[in-house]
Amino acid sequence: MFYTKKIFLITFLFLISCKSNNTKKNRLTDLESLQSKSSFINLSKQEVDLNLFSNKKIILNYWATWCGPCIKEMPDLMIAEKKLKDSDVSLFLVSDEDVSVISKFVDNNPYTLNFLKSNVSNEMLGVYSLPTTILFDNKGNKVETIVGVLDFSDENLINKFLKY
Repeated sequence: MFYTKKIFLITFLFLISCKSNNTKKNRLTDLESLQSKSSFINLSKQEVDLNLFSNKKIILNYWATWCGPCIKEMPDLMIAEKKLKDSDVSLFLVSDEDVSVISKFVDNNPYTLNFLKSNVSNEMLGVYSLPTTILFDNKGNKVETIVGVLDFSDENLINKFLKY
């Protein structure tokens, strides 16, 4: 009886240790998880794999062409993009609207930003209010979600992006 309990205990401990190691190895980063829920395409209808930017910090700004506060942010987003140009930060504007709608908006406005279309609704990705900005560190971990209009030209905000 004692021998059977000992074998059972050793087997149980072995299985637990194997499972915990596999869990750590197979854990997706927040960015990988996001990419598994949605694919993103640029305005040329080419797929963009955000995981290719995993060695960079990523800012995703969720917006829509009909969203007044989102459009209000765009001049400052252009300033931020210029300030972040030579850094390890990539900035993307993500909409769930059709590419033709986004393209028409871009054609009628002076914004030269990295626009992407998500193939699923914002709500499916946990975005319920626009604009929403999500920051990822260079390991793909979500470090902050900010809901509402931001002053992207603010040096303190730029420095915050650089420190992650």
